[in-house]
Amino acid sequence: MNFQQFATSRFGTSLWIGLARSLPPRAGYALAQAVTGVLSRRVHSGLYRALYANQSIVLGPATPPEVLDCAVHKVLAHAAVSSYDLIHLLAKGEDALRATVEMGPSLWADIEAARAGGHGVMACAAHISNFNLGLIAFALHGLPMQILSPPGKRGGFEIVGRLRSQGMLQDTPVDAQALKAAIRRLHGGGMVLTGVDWPEISVEKEVLPFFGREAHLPTGHIRLAISTGARLLPVACRWDPRRGYYVETAIPLDLELSGDRAQDVRHNARRVLAVLERWIAEKPEQWLMYHPVWEDIPEAEF
Repeated sequence: MNFQQFATSRFGTSLWIGLARSLPPRAGYALAQAVTGVLSRRVHSGLYRALYANQSIVLGPATPPEVLDCAVHKVLAHAAVSSYDLIHLLAKGEDALRATVEMGPSLWADIEAARAGGHGVMACAAHISNFNLGLIAFALHGLPMQILSPPGKRGGFEIVGRLRSQGMLQDTPVDAQALKAAIRRLHGGGMVLTGVDWPEISVEKEVLPFFGREAHLPTGHIRLAISTGARLLPVACRWDPRRGYYVETAIPLDLELSGDRAQDVRHNARRVLAVLERWIAEKPEQWLMYHPVWEDIPEAEF
């Protein structure tokens, strides 16, 4: 078992959770820095190669290898600190969580605008910064939602999934039952959230332009919105040295429909991705996507 496999195993994740709960911030951040150092040196690991590949597309083909190596280090550093913050704050309780995450000034107005007229809200998120902390913050502010997460989670990710389900969050790996529940919720004017930058693993893959290059990305959120009349709401939990963690939303998007369902799915998915691209490009070190999004990157580009 290599370090990456250990870190994402049930035991490895449980060990990290135990340490993050008990260590004060100074020691916790020192541990996060040590973990970052170990992972940054494993340049041939699947994790490092995936981050390198993703950053190479975001930063552009002319980016020198040494700059990409630095970018990967920054991603790993932000991921380690975010993970510590999440577990440590969960251990401290609801008041600490509420105090730590700023709900952006336009957030509630954007949500109310999206729900106007009884519409459901299809929240479309990218895995930016403390994704799970943002979800929990929503719940603690009295906003119930269903989360559609990738199926087949194993090892330590099952533990993260249970943490995500605290409070008013309903975490449902995507299957027929979860989709039926999402449709009912959206028809009733409720809110459903899913990550839309996760590389699609289904048999029927949709190819979408993302950062100027085609990628296999989900479109189920658009199909749900079309079926239920829900509005689309891009959302992310971001971090700023002055503000700390904050939840940001974009102006709600009404579906643009032509009558050609396949074209409508692709067009509206691209509109959502355009918002997320802008957020990722502003702070690429906060895009915590650990899987290669673009399958066609040749070996030489690593």
